[in-house]
Amino acid sequence: MELIMKRKKIAALLLAIVCTAGMIAGCGEAEGEKAPEQAELSSEEPITLTFLRAGTDEATQKAYEELIAAYEKEHPNITIEYQQVNFGTDLETKLNTLYAGGSAPDLVRAPISTIALRASMGQYAALDEFIEGWPEKDNYMENAYEIGSYQGKQYGLPIVIDAQVFFYRKDYFEEAGLDPDSPPETWEELLEYAEKLTVWEGNDVVRAGFAFPISGEHQTLIPFARQNGSLVVDEENNKPTFNDDKTIETLEYLAKYGEKNLVIPYIRNKDQNPFLLGNAAMTYAGVGNYTALKADGVEWIDQLGFSCGVGREKISTFGGAQIMFISEESKHKEEAWKFMEYLFADESVGKLIEETGATAVKLSLSEKYIETYPEIGPAFLETLSHTQGMPKVEWAPAFEEAIKLAFEEAMYGKKDAKTALDDAYNQLLSEIE
Repeated sequence: MELIMKRKKIAALLLAIVCTAGMIAGCGEAEGEKAPEQAELSSEEPITLTFLRAGTDEATQKAYEELIAAYEKEHPNITIEYQQVNFGTDLETKLNTLYAGGSAPDLVRAPISTIALRASMGQYAALDEFIEGWPEKDNYMENAYEIGSYQGKQYGLPIVIDAQVFFYRKDYFEEAGLDPDSPPETWEELLEYAEKLTVWEGNDVVRAGFAFPISGEHQTLIPFARQNGSLVVDEENNKPTFNDDKTIETLEYLAKYGEKNLVIPYIRNKDQNPFLLGNAAMTYAGVGNYTALKADGVEWIDQLGFSCGVGREKISTFGGAQIMFISEESKHKEEAWKFMEYLFADESVGKLIEETGATAVKLSLSEKYIETYPEIGPAFLETLSHTQGMPKVEWAPAFEEAIKLAFEEAMYGKKDAKTALDDAYNQLLSEIE
């Protein structure tokens, strides 16, 4: 698939795509009011800020460590203690422990799924007073602010908007007699292609047709269920719906990949995706994975093809946003905000774009994004229009764990799809009612 655009229209297109994705509500122009001056630091006394990031990839870690070192050099009285933790249960456990123990991080970079619970518990600070006087407000994707809002207040600012792009190996397609310029578009084609692309040695899969995690995984069932017409969660009525017929049918379909021995089982956030090791023909992955492959200099980088993936009733991919928050408990909110301002400067965001594959959340950097990633950029922009992330409900972490459990039980054949989903659904209800 090919996306052609004039460079002068890139920024407008990027904003329009993000709006279409449902991640941002409404598009408009800033009022252009003069931003009030930021207050000066109250003192030059030594101050330590703790910064906790969800995610453990090396590229982003390196980028932040370098950004922090540069900031500390310019602000010798400020020390930034950087920490990171895996997504999911590890993140929730870490946050629960820190907040309960009175040692909350000053700054948190975490996914959208944390907003409802942490804001309702008074753990994330409302940032409206800081944002109102932010000189860069007009340059930011202004209506993307909704991503970090909850019940009428702004608790965070997205620093990365992400989407899972469909990756495939053109050379493996040719080897299997498939058109390298025609990736699968339907569930039926995806399964058919996976069967043709899988390579076995005896009963062992040495090259998976389609790679996805079996354990610790929620980012496969959720978008596939949405492709099939399921809400998964009814946010308007604040209730889970993932044991409906549409989701059951979806899990039965995904379980076929295990039944037919087409996958290499692995655990999300612990094991490497076989595709990234050259041991799979198709997968969903992020732009950051592409940049890592490029940095590693893999010899098959030019064999990669990209698309927005498959669909059934519609195309849907998993995505969301990584959002910067300040803890309500922080004793240095002003200093924390100033560090946030630094992280959102063009130079800082530009570094994340170039080194980690981060999305350009600032309009001034939209063209830079396309120039930096001409190979995957067009597919990524198209994918954004089909992207939806975790629901904004207070029980999102518990919902995530319920999906992971049901998915793993069905994929390993411990339970049929209906039983696995019903059991997980009932367990979740017992926790949230």
